[in-house]
Amino acid sequence: MWQKARRKIVKPTFVNTRLRSWARPGFYEERFVFALIFLLFATGVVRAQASSLTGDWTGESICVGEVGACKDEQVVYHVSVDPADATKVKIGADKIVNGKPEFMGDIDLKYDTRNNTLTGDLQTPRFHGIWEFTVKGNMMWGTLSLLPEKRIGRQIRVARTDSNQTKTSMTQHATGTFEVKLTPPDDKTGDASMGRMIFEKQWQGDVQGASTGQMLTGGDLKTGSAAYVAMEKFTGSVKGRKGALIFQHSATMTGGKGDLTILVVPDSGTGELKGISGKLTIKIESGKHFYNFEYSLP
Repeated sequence: MWQKARRKIVKPTFVNTRLRSWARPGFYEERFVFALIFLLFATGVVRAQASSLTGDWTGESICVGEVGACKDEQVVYHVSVDPADATKVKIGADKIVNGKPEFMGDIDLKYDTRNNTLTGDLQTPRFHGIWEFTVKGNMMWGTLSLLPEKRIGRQIRVARTDSNQTKTSMTQHATGTFEVKLTPPDDKTGDASMGRMIFEKQWQGDVQGASTGQMLTGGDLKTGSAAYVAMEKFTGSVKGRKGALIFQHSATMTGGKGDLTILVVPDSGTGELKGISGKLTIKIESGKHFYNFEYSLP
């Protein structure tokens, strides 16, 4: 009887064969490599699809129904893809006023590669809405629906524009924040009316990277009148395009009222930022530094 019981628990031959294949050297390593290849392939497909969106799209944004002071607009959409996450897409939206682009703001969207759709929320002090776009080849259709009733307030239709036509004439916008650290040098002159500072910045948002620079100051802040000039070298990326550039600062304050100009030094761009031109504006709110970088690339 004991022999019969033992025979009943013997595993079938095919099961033992499978167990031996799992136990052979390198089995799990192969499975891991295959899984990794599949993951990289899938990620590459998503990134390739998303990168096809990058560029300038032009068309119209038409009001639907009665939506306050809504006006039909000719628009230019500057589309960029997050280099770290291909499902994150940003549209820098311009409207054309008197033949010139006027920046309206950024639209942050989520890209669904399976359905070729883009969706995102719109939050303003006046209303809450949802952006929904469908992409097919060189065409993009979309709507802005107003919540909570989800009533369509705008219909958008844009087409990809030839890069040679837009990159030379259209201004792009990069926005975000930066942190700055000022350090006085060791070579102080003792003249309180003149000064020199070394500064470092860390950039977040559309501009990612770090910069260093030197500032020369003159005047007396107690009287509310002073000035400074500075040169600043930035290294990093602007909306995913990597390289370096140099900013030139020039600021004057008279009776407490300031005028600041920050320009890209001509031909200072390197790498993917070669040929860049533009100007930077800064706003300080509650001690936090915000920037708006208007620039053009060939």
